[in-house]
Amino acid sequence: MTTSISPPDKTVVPDSAHRESVASFRQWVTTQLEALENEPGSENDVSTQDPLERLSEIGPVIHTRPREQPLSVNEITKRLFSAYQVDGGNIHLGGCQLTDFPFLRLTFAAADDSSQVVHLFVAHDGSSISDELAVALGLLELEPATKPYPRIESLALNALIASGRRVAAKTTSSRDPQAVSSEPLATALVWVKQANGKLHFTIGETTATLPFSGWAKLIQPKPFVAEHSGAATFHLAATDDGRIDAFEQITACEITGERLLKDELVTCSVTGKLVKRSLTEPCPVTGKPTLTEEFDTCPVCQQRVSKSAITHEACAACQSLHKIKKDDPRLVWIMGEHAHLDRWNHWQLAETLEVYIAEATSLFKRLLVVVDKETLVVRHLATAGRFAKGWTPVLEEHRSELLG
Repeated sequence: MTTSISPPDKTVVPDSAHRESVASFRQWVTTQLEALENEPGSENDVSTQDPLERLSEIGPVIHTRPREQPLSVNEITKRLFSAYQVDGGNIHLGGCQLTDFPFLRLTFAAADDSSQVVHLFVAHDGSSISDELAVALGLLELEPATKPYPRIESLALNALIASGRRVAAKTTSSRDPQAVSSEPLATALVWVKQANGKLHFTIGETTATLPFSGWAKLIQPKPFVAEHSGAATFHLAATDDGRIDAFEQITACEITGERLLKDELVTCSVTGKLVKRSLTEPCPVTGKPTLTEEFDTCPVCQQRVSKSAITHEACAACQSLHKIKKDDPRLVWIMGEHAHLDRWNHWQLAETLEVYIAEATSLFKRLLVVVDKETLVVRHLATAGRFAKGWTPVLEEHRSELLG
């Protein structure tokens, strides 16, 4: 194995939460050696030799791997595939690569108990590993790696072992910066597999991709995040035009039956049906989407509004006229375009998304003028008696008398 690199009074035993009885550790060493004995071409007989002595003769490290680690792509894909449901399609692997990374397990005699050993773990980059990650990766349960071992250059191996010794020295209770760890009883090179690949979800002619990457033992299915809705899901489906998205985000239009994303559907304010947005228009009074065939003409302002906006023979806007002063900016703007309206007083006004609805009252008559909000073109003009219920439209040839 390795030799001490500092005087005896400077060596320290590292601290670690990972402990094992000496008997159990010796049994583990024996198992590793038996695996080596059974390899083709081996002629060594270690049955009468102390396991730790034999271990020190076979080289600087013994090659191992986590016992519960997936060894094949099939083991990983089986775990991933089962998490997803693809309506009307399938899931397949778009490529997967398993790469072995060398971790290190250094085993020392426990300083406070001669019947125990302690294990210290070092990552492939020479950094220390948290206790939680060591357990998660299965570094406490190792089995012999099979030949051919993954390749590691001697310089890289020596550097990793040196890093491990430095990490071991830092984990001791000693505060002496010159201290180094004591000689390990065993140094195991643990080959930890990392998986990198892609899952392909195919429905019809469309394929969506979900990459995955991580330590093979820790890889868990992650939700597919849809490009269009942004929803995360394990249940995939497709719209009628071939977009793959979350099943929960796809719904059929109640008029056409077309499968669309939910945000492409709206609820009709009259029928309550969930329908394709393009089949609707916003009602100018309520602003709510309404199926185009569910509009009607308001008997008062003569504007096209949703049926649900008309009650008591008038739309909600005509029923919500409120008094305004003559210097109201909206009225000033209208009178600037139609000067004769300035002759009228006692104005009330309401507005929709498209028009201003203004009503003026004199001693004996009332005037109703409906003006386009953008162009100020008068869409409808009508008069009525002071107490009359109905309105009489003003003929085109008489409009100029009232409007100017």
